[in-house]
Amino acid sequence: MRKRLWDDIGTAILALVLALVVWVNATYQNDRPVEDIFPQPIPITMLNNPTGLVITNDPPDRVQIKIRAFSSSWNTLQSEDFNAVADLAGLGEGMHAVPVVVSSTDPTVTILSVHPSTLYVRLEPLKQELKEVVVNLTDREEVPLGYRVYAPEVEPNLVRIEGPSSLVDRVSRLEVNLSLLNERATVEKEMTPQPVDERGQSVTGVLLTPPQVRVRVVIERKQNYREVAVRVRTTGHPARGYYVSGVDVVPATVTVVGPPSVIDAMGGLVDTRGELDISGATRMIAERMELALPEGVSVVGTKEGEKATVLVTVGIDAVTGGTTLELPLKVKKLRSDLVAKLSVSEVDVILTGPAILLDELETDLLEAYVDLSGLGPGTYQVKPVVSLLVSQDSKLRDLVVSDISPKSIEVTISEPPTPTPTPTATVTQMPTFTPTAAITVTGTITISVESPAPTSAATLTPSPKASGA
Repeated sequence: MRKRLWDDIGTAILALVLALVVWVNATYQNDRPVEDIFPQPIPITMLNNPTGLVITNDPPDRVQIKIRAFSSSWNTLQSEDFNAVADLAGLGEGMHAVPVVVSSTDPTVTILSVHPSTLYVRLEPLKQELKEVVVNLTDREEVPLGYRVYAPEVEPNLVRIEGPSSLVDRVSRLEVNLSLLNERATVEKEMTPQPVDERGQSVTGVLLTPPQVRVRVVIERKQNYREVAVRVRTTGHPARGYYVSGVDVVPATVTVVGPPSVIDAMGGLVDTRGELDISGATRMIAERMELALPEGVSVVGTKEGEKATVLVTVGIDAVTGGTTLELPLKVKKLRSDLVAKLSVSEVDVILTGPAILLDELETDLLEAYVDLSGLGPGTYQVKPVVSLLVSQDSKLRDLVVSDISPKSIEVTISEPPTPTPTPTATVTQMPTFTPTAAITVTGTITISVESPAPTSAATLTPSPKASGA
């Protein structure tokens, strides 16, 4: 009986093993393991970076792996299912070969190979050093004569650089390049210093603290120099059927030098000596004209005893329609906390276009102004602008502003003066005294008595009684 029981148990176990073998074989046939390169690169994590050391070379930050996995797993595996690490524990200064170890969160996945399997890492000591910021002023020759450029100021002038010792040692100085093109007033900017070596080549891979500095360069006009615009006056009219299409002056502005009191009294404008006669002209007129300079004032660049002249060109064209208007100048886009003073209050504007439009043109449809946006206190040469208010009359599109004279206006921008308090007078009204006369009359007597006008302070004296006999 017992022997029969053991035979039955053995038969059952054998049947179970055979069934398991059959199932495993069937499963294996339907879900075979696949060996291939995983399509996504695996990012490398650096562990245990040594204190005080920094990696100075550029080792790969990702690896490619070959794995074995069941075919059913390939569609679900992601790069996040793998972990690639390079352990830097215990390493010192110098070059090191560090193995890359890759593991998977899926136990059915086998890592067959890793490429690259080793990282070559160079470790250097971390270094800090203070360097002075040097300001290079470019386009300095573009600052007009008569302006003084002071040495630049930097705040802070020392900046801490931090990084690998080999890179920090390469840094010779910190530079900022500031252009003075078209600058005529103090310049102040936030700028980022650039680390450079002794040859002026940029050094990357270091950290700056603070990352930016404030650079300030003071630019002032010398008292005995001034940049002024040249204005030309014409007289007469071209021949019938012709008009003045433009007046050109070369140079349009000149720098004058002379006694400070005389230069300051000139304003921002200098006229030519005399007027250019264009009477009966039918073609362009070009003439060199002398400048009407005050006594003791000369143009910078002219030789001693030489007259300062400009080349004046007046364009004469056949009339399709042209007119010259004098428009008042306005100021636009000036900061609300500043006031502006213009060297001239109006400009001459030459308009061309259909004659019928010019004949009926209303001057309030034109606007002349100077745009002072972005300008702070100082003295500037600004070009005037004339606009046609097309929105009010669409026909104005056919008119063209051919010329504006003068072509530049000197504008002085400053802060408004602080008002001086005005004392308030307090007047005390004194009582009005009306004299009373006591009169005894024998005969006829006429007496006229006038009351004194009230004053701010009065002393009253009783009037004597009048008597008559």
